[in-house]
Amino acid sequence: MEKNPTEDEVVQIVLDIKKSEPELGIAKLHNRIKGCEPTWALSVNRLKSIIRSHSLTDTSKATSNDNGATVPEEFRDRLYVSQTVSHVVSDLSLPPSIEVFNSQQRGKGLEVSGKLPKTESIPEGTVLWTEPALVLIPPISLVGLIPTGKACSYCARPLVSMSSLIASCSICSGRWCSTRCRKLDKLHKYIRHGKYTSEWSAIEQFAVENEWSAFYQYAYTLAAATFDDQDGDQSSKHIKEGVEGLAKIRQDIRQKADPQHDKNIFLGEHLEILWQEGYKVLCKFFAHMSTPSYEEYLSGIGMVNINNLDGSIYLLQSHLNHSCEPSVDVKIVGRTAGVKVTAKRNLHPEEELTTTYVDLKKDVTFRRQKLLEGWGFWCTCPRCMREQDLTLADDSGILSSKDNVASNLTADAVDSSKKKKKVKSKSKQKISEPPRVRKKSVTFDDNVVQIEI
Repeated sequence: MEKNPTEDEVVQIVLDIKKSEPELGIAKLHNRIKGCEPTWALSVNRLKSIIRSHSLTDTSKATSNDNGATVPEEFRDRLYVSQTVSHVVSDLSLPPSIEVFNSQQRGKGLEVSGKLPKTESIPEGTVLWTEPALVLIPPISLVGLIPTGKACSYCARPLVSMSSLIASCSICSGRWCSTRCRKLDKLHKYIRHGKYTSEWSAIEQFAVENEWSAFYQYAYTLAAATFDDQDGDQSSKHIKEGVEGLAKIRQDIRQKADPQHDKNIFLGEHLEILWQEGYKVLCKFFAHMSTPSYEEYLSGIGMVNINNLDGSIYLLQSHLNHSCEPSVDVKIVGRTAGVKVTAKRNLHPEEELTTTYVDLKKDVTFRRQKLLEGWGFWCTCPRCMREQDLTLADDSGILSSKDNVASNLTADAVDSSKKKKKVKSKSKQKISEPPRVRKKSVTFDDNVVQIEI
């Protein structure tokens, strides 16, 4: 019996095949797919359309970028950014002078509109936009308080008093910290006193017992998207489309970027067992709805890991790509208020808006390691390239003591030495070698936070 594959399934198999055979044309690629999935009803025209819409005309990512930065051999097998799948969200509400782009080199991102006159710019300090969370997800450390009314059912704020602002549920013990939270909480009636209350409790229990935030974040996000169109509220129907547009990568692929993956043969087995157990728990809740396949489940876990900000999902903010010299500043202004995005410098037409995914106080080695583990790419932003060049020069001894002395001399000192013409007779300055930074070993954490790790 023939099966009509989903778009995500087609994209994934194209990425898998192109990884080992990047030069395949459309005809040979179609034949490879039919060989791998003989039951698929997939025409050449549909394959072409999917490849075009996802910019997959060349899925082989070179290990050398346009600026000549070559990824070291030992890290090449851990790159996975080329296998990330992302859709452009139709009818996305954008701030003034901001546009979405989708390129093969950078993927999906945001930039200053090219329609802005070349002589104009967005001034530093401009608030570009504010947005509430697309899906506001309670931290797993507080989910145990929600069913008993000890924390707000929507924002998870602990409730320590009987304030007059607190709203109570007439059916269960749930409470909200305000009438606004009660109005925004679309999931409460489905997961707290619907048909599947016990199944949802099992999801929360599994997440808490295994300290697995990503599992709970995905389950909550999937539930929000599933019940999005149940109320007939047109203002909330964007959740499902927004979630579908988020960048996705299977968690088992991400896991290969973990430095311990090849060193510890038991780690992969342990994680696979955990993933399968979690999938069984998840399927019990979604059994009477649209149950995700195991591959979709793994992609969902990867999705929340690379997109969540402080544990929740923000639609427009998730479009921001990374730079170690970011052009915008992202601040969380409150659990329900969401985030505020501000220009860090003057932004010119067609300039990309970038944020940071890592701690910028760390050195280039640490930052690249974290970016490789969390998002699967080797950073070649201008700052990383400058620091890399300095590191290579230092390691090779190109930066001599004489160079270091000269770089520390002030202009006044140089002028003075020229006037006196006694440079040779000056006593040699003692150069203190800069302290060596110990490269801390890092562990793979599937609960990724995009601002501070």
